[in-house]
Amino acid sequence: MIALREIRSFPGGEYVCHVEVIPASADWSLHATVRDGADLNRIQHAAEAAAFRLKHRYQLRTDW
Repeated sequence: MIALREIRSFPGGEYVCHVEVIPASADWSLHATVRDGADLNRIQHAAEAAAFRLKHRYQLRTDW
């Protein structure tokens, strides 16, 4: 929910309907699902920027 809120704070982010965290070893990335009409370049930039911010604030725990 935090990642979804972060991405939706960017212009064009209102088209994002779902965000998934994809773990990859010690790193992780965000995968956004969007509705029709979205500017994919803008959404990709928003997802990368949101992931950058969140990586500095949180550490992903996959051991739950």
